[in-house]
Parts: sequence; structure tokens; C-alpha cells
Amino acid sequence: MFTPQQFSQFAAAAWSGPAAIVQASASSCLLAQGHLAVYYSVTYSVGGAMFMGPVCGTCPFEAVAAAIAAAAAAGVPVCRYQAQRTIARTAAALCGVPAGPSFTCRARRHRVARRLAHV
Repeated sequence: MFTPQQFSQFAAAAWSGPAAIVQASASSCLLAQGHLAVYYSVTYSVGGAMFMGPVCGTCPFEAVAAAIAAAAAAGVPVCRYQAQRTIARTAAALCGVPAGPSFTCRARRHRVARRLAHV
């Protein structure tokens, strides 16, 4: 699903609190039946304190959400809405959902509509 670099970029993008050190790891192991299992874990370090998800999981979105929830529960001022939005946008992009129109696209559409109204 994610390369290790993509996963670390995703974990950094989801953080919206004070400056933090982000440690994101994606490890894989080959099971006896020949299946490949990938485990994700995220740790945010702020001011000497570490906040990590309680368990390494097979879902990268769950690993990021759990680490941010752990920081929020400890009183670190993080915007959980920002994290939720980043997770939702990333999941939608992986599913092929097109991104909404950008500000530039909407402004251009309104400018063209105004010009056509005066013709």
C-alpha cells in the first residue's frame, strides 16, 4: 500500500501540533504460508515525551490515528480534525476518488461566468 517513505510523509502530514519528531516504520515479514504481512507503527516525540499507537497494526491509517489520539489524550494540543481530514483524503486518493476542485479552479470558473454574463 505505502512505501516506507510514503508512510513517513503521510504520518508527518497528519500531525498538526507543536514541532515533533516523527518516527514512522513499516516492517514486513514473510509468514509460513507464503503471505507477506506488513506492520505499521508511528511515534511522535514532543519535548522529550513520546506518543505512539498502543499496538503496531496492519492498517497504516489506524497506526497514525492511534498515535495522534495518544498525544491528544496526554494533553498535547493537536488538531484531531486535521489528522482525520488528512487520513480521509489519503484513503480517498488511494481508492481513486478524484480530489475536489482547487481554489484556483473555482476562481477561474467564477471569473469566466462573470465575463460570460456581461456579453
